[in-house]
Amino acid sequence: MSKAVRLFDLDKRDYPSERGDTFRSLQVSECWVCGALSNRVVMGGYPGYGVRVVCPNSFECWHHELENKLKWLDKPHPLSYKNELQKEIDEMKKKHQADVKNDLEGNPDMKLKHWVTNTRSFKPGSACKHFLE
Repeated sequence: MSKAVRLFDLDKRDYPSERGDTFRSLQVSECWVCGALSNRVVMGGYPGYGVRVVCPNSFECWHHELENKLKWLDKPHPLSYKNELQKEIDEMKKKHQADVKNDLEGNPDMKLKHWVTNTRSFKPGSACKHFLE
C-alpha cells in the first residue's frame, strides 16, 4: 500500500462528487461475497447517484456463481438442501481463496469497515454471461 495517496473520509462527506469521479477512502469496504477489501470509490450517476464501492473481483465468473449460491442460500429451503448448498459455498470459497484480490491504496483505517455496494460487473472480452441475469 502506498502512503502518498490522499484518502477521503466518507463520514465527513467531503470528497469529489461528480459522476464518474474516482478516489480512495479512509474507510475500507469488504465484499460480502468473497471477502475482498477495497478503498476505491466511484461516484455513481443516475439512477442511484452516490458513493459506489465495487468489489475488485466483481467481474470474475466464479464471483458471480458464488454470489448466486449465497443469494439462493438466503431463500427458504429444506434444511438438508441448505446444508448441501452451504458445503458447495464453502468448497467454492476455498477453491477461489487464492483468486481473491484486494484493492487498497494509501493507509486506510482497517477498523472503519463498510460493505461494498456493487458485487457484479462485466469485463469486456469476458465469456461470462452472468451480468445478464
